[in-house]
Amino acid sequence: MTLRKYVSLAIAPVLLALVTFGTPTANAAVVDYVGFGWEDGGLETSVAGDQLTIATVVTQIDPLFDVNLGTDEATLFIDGLTSLGAIYNPATGATTITYSGGTLSLYADASNNSDWGTNPANATVPSTFVDGYLVFEGEFSGFSLTLLPSGNGIFEGFLNATGGVALVSPCSGCAYTFAGTFTAPSGAQIPTGYDLQVDGVLEVESAVATETMSWGSVKNLYRSGQ
Repeated sequence: MTLRKYVSLAIAPVLLALVTFGTPTANAAVVDYVGFGWEDGGLETSVAGDQLTIATVVTQIDPLFDVNLGTDEATLFIDGLTSLGAIYNPATGATTITYSGGTLSLYADASNNSDWGTNPANATVPSTFVDGYLVFEGEFSGFSLTLLPSGNGIFEGFLNATGGVALVSPCSGCAYTFAGTFTAPSGAQIPTGYDLQVDGVLEVESAVATETMSWGSVKNLYRSGQ
């Protein structure tokens, strides 16, 4: 089986259970994942040239991708998002960071060896998240992230699919979108050296050109400054 045109990818924080992104349509193929991310120099002090990286393990994947999690491990890795600098809005207390470049890659293999370790990049990150065979890959054409005063945040980006065995061919003209929320967790739930805890969904529209995510809930979160 192969992927069609539309992809939406949302990273949602574990601790923001009241934020919902709608119910996937009957034509949607879904990948669930959990993981952690970091930015060189720290996210809250982002400066031009810093890079944002996210390493996740897939917990559920649609049969469309032809990956059996009973025998194989799937990982979703995002790297190369290069900060263009942070802009602080004194009226809202929010900070927006715009990024250039960046790649999203979904891998699968039988090793079951993923390990976040501490203080990335390290001996296991990214190596244990980019081994195996490439299921899906896309390059970002735009990405921005907003930090709210609470420490939570929202982000939105756009992707061009470029490869992977789940694609018939690269699709630079397709509307692949990436949006969601995150939290900057504290305490023992996040390994040392990471800035974000992520828990999200990769959703692939298999037939129609519609966005099933309820982006209004994310915008409401921004307006409230929570």
